[in-house]
Amino acid sequence: MDYKTHEFYTNNRFLHIVPEELHMTLDEVNRLSLDEVVELSAHIIGPHNWSMGRKWLELNGRHYIMQRIFQNAGLDNMTVPEMVQELIDEKGKVSDEDILQKHPLLFDYMVHYYKNVEKYFRAYKMVRKYAHWKPRRKPLVLIYSELGKRFEELVGELLNETKIPYTKYNCGVRGCEPDFILSPSHWADAKLSEHTVFNSETMQKYEPHIEKLTIIYLRKTSQLEYRRMVSPKTELVHISYYMEGLSVERRSYYEEELRDIETKTIKYLR
Repeated sequence: MDYKTHEFYTNNRFLHIVPEELHMTLDEVNRLSLDEVVELSAHIIGPHNWSMGRKWLELNGRHYIMQRIFQNAGLDNMTVPEMVQELIDEKGKVSDEDILQKHPLLFDYMVHYYKNVEKYFRAYKMVRKYAHWKPRRKPLVLIYSELGKRFEELVGELLNETKIPYTKYNCGVRGCEPDFILSPSHWADAKLSEHTVFNSETMQKYEPHIEKLTIIYLRKTSQLEYRRMVSPKTELVHISYYMEGLSVERRSYYEEELRDIETKTIKYLR
């Protein structure tokens, strides 16, 4: 059978991807549609599994996509326990933040194979080495995610109020979901902290496709200008710049909301 004429390869949008170079987060893979899962997993797995059919790929494709991603990142059942033991030797008890800083996909590995980080530590009989876990308490990464979403929604509300038109997420470029599309060549993202952009892949992912990227941030973490270019295409802009023309009443509303978000962000950093 011709490799490229099989039904899984007819108009397959992922044929340009080299499986050995695939890099995505668990969240990005989980957001793929079933059609995207079928196409990408068929390409990654290769023709030896075509006989399993589309339904099998719908059910198992995400797993095999993540398996390839972890393999590319050098994460497996030997290297991951070694990384965790290094953290334990260094810190005594290991937090979610320690795991995220050790390797950007280490947290995803634990969630994918063990459902959550606590279950990973339980499986290896090291639950007492997992810091800050209480059964009814949300993991910090989830708290930050919710605070980030709340800030993004407030930025959207502010852009609407100041008559700055935008659309969201669907920019038409595979793998890119900017928070705000101001124009086809100008995208914007909302970040809780000024430094966040330097610890993410936002600039590297977005800049090749546009002329300008604006990062709207809340928490100031440096002594540098509140609005400045950090690359030829990317500018950091504190959210206060978008509030300058508001009435006292509306400005007060946003300041109160932003103060609450920032206070909670700082609280959970401690």
